[in-house]
Amino acid sequence: MIFISGVHGVGKSYFCEVVRDALGFDTYSASSLIAERKKAGFPSDKLIPDIDINQQYLLAAIQELNSASPLYLLDGHFCLLNAHGNITRIPTETFIALNPDAIVLLTEKPSVIVQRRRERDGVEHNENDIRRFQDEEITYSKEIAERFGIPIWISNGSEGLNDDTLKFIQEKMRRVINAG
Repeated sequence: MIFISGVHGVGKSYFCEVVRDALGFDTYSASSLIAERKKAGFPSDKLIPDIDINQQYLLAAIQELNSASPLYLLDGHFCLLNAHGNITRIPTETFIALNPDAIVLLTEKPSVIVQRRRERDGVEHNENDIRRFQDEEITYSKEIAERFGIPIWISNGSEGLNDDTLKFIQEKMRRVINAG
């Protein structure tokens, strides 16, 4: 599994569709897997009151996916905003259990993310808040990648999503196939 990460509004869903169409890998959204198991959706403001509990729902869903095939993309986060709006890291134990084969971290200019969130969710955000959130996502993803020896690819905005990114994913999936 390749973990596709980035803050809300960075373009993870769109990117996963591009990869699915180009390379044929299944894609799943962590929030959709959690919502399906929990039988509850998420608020448009993206403030999450029960981050730790949600990870248990996610890990149960991933266990089922892995029993079918380890060749998929999981769209998720390294950090979320808790119920008080504070940036909160997903527990390290979640990433130990997920055991991704690689990480692709999507980044974007905060002004672009603010506009996307306004248009998609009808929620207004401050660019500096988005920048801090994205910076923490970058920092923590690098820490996880280094700690567990996981290869990481960090895009530099939508223009950084190119053939090299697809080659990175294809190469990492090839290694999963060969290891299995």
